[in-house]
Amino acid sequence: MRAILDEQLSPQIAMLLRKVGYDVDAVGDREDLVGRSDRIILEVACGERRAVVTNNIKDFRPLAAEWLAQGRVHACLILLPSTRTRSRNAIASVAAAIENVLRDHPDGLSGSERWIGPLPSGDLRVGQAVA
Repeated sequence: MRAILDEQLSPQIAMLLRKVGYDVDAVGDREDLVGRSDRIILEVACGERRAVVTNNIKDFRPLAAEWLAQGRVHACLILLPSTRTRSRNAIASVAAAIENVLRDHPDGLSGSERWIGPLPSGDLRVGQAVA
């Protein structure tokens, strides 16, 4: 599965994932996408067959639902908690959690969601898919 990290996520996460062989872009690294609307990000991600990795759940879930209601299918949403820690230590944990999803679903999760949520210790775990 290919992915693109939404703008609020560090491009370093994408770099770590590319180092281990995944095709992951970051909006922050793409001049054509920096500052663009969520709708445009989803359009581009779908055109490139990329899952969108975001903690902007309140905007992307309604957009994805709108697409599905129109009979359009997105590649997948990988959703992180909006309250996740924004520290250097979190970058590796977030990358590892995203890698678990990418590794477990190499052919994608078309039209669905995968949640990544915090454990009590602050580490991240992969949640259940929602169709």
